[in-house]
Amino acid sequence: MNATRARPVSLTHPMLLGAALVLIGILGPRALPQAHAAAMRPMQSTATLQARRLAAQTRPQHEVAFNPVDFDKFVGDYELSPTAFFHVFRRGDHYFAQLTGQPPVREYPESPTTFFATVVAAQISFLTDAHGRVTGLVLHQNGDLRSAPRVSRQIAARAAARLQRRIQNNIPSPGTAAAVRAQIRSFERTGHARYAAMAPALAAAARSQAGKAAALFHSLGAFRSLRHDKVLANGADDYVATFAHGQLEVIIAPLTSQGKVQGLFFHPLP
Repeated sequence: MNATRARPVSLTHPMLLGAALVLIGILGPRALPQAHAAAMRPMQSTATLQARRLAAQTRPQHEVAFNPVDFDKFVGDYELSPTAFFHVFRRGDHYFAQLTGQPPVREYPESPTTFFATVVAAQISFLTDAHGRVTGLVLHQNGDLRSAPRVSRQIAARAAARLQRRIQNNIPSPGTAAAVRAQIRSFERTGHARYAAMAPALAAAARSQAGKAAALFHSLGAFRSLRHDKVLANGADDYVATFAHGQLEVIIAPLTSQGKVQGLFFHPLP
């Protein structure tokens, strides 16, 4: 083993749907009023930290020798959010992590507790307690670190059953329709997203991409209506928003337990 695997960086891999859906567009640099400079410093520090993490997460990864039996202690289920779970398992000497609604992703050992994917720039590291018991994992992706505590198979199975009922009955996740409307209204009134209603990672992504997103909403004209289309396999809700001059597909992840938007994606429809 001990091979270096070249890994293409893909920010559109389906694995991202369970981790973070981001607003469309890229923002160029713009001047900020001096009065807001102090308030922006914490955000700039966060951006610097995320940039450092992203550099570490996108560097070439090196596969190391690993005894397949040593992976068995990691096998199980990990709760990334109330609707998104990692199922970690082994097939022979191959190791996989499967996020809710996504295909299995093969993982390669980089250390005794850290593994990396080759289909997307992401790694998972496992956490243990003082007795060596595996208590959770951390997803390293997009410059962020997201913890997922280990849970029982029964908890993960019940969540999967709830998701299947939502899909079969086409039931939107609570609060997502209102959250989409609030974001659209914010773009109409202010030209940018409603950052305060977003989880920190999404708010940072939205700020960095605000320019093109604002131009998109400006081109669409007045908002007319919002229709829930379907529940996706990963639990996100797919909406169609109609405007005076076009339509958007809006995909939103279930809200956090604090009611924050943790995943949002806009796509113009033909």
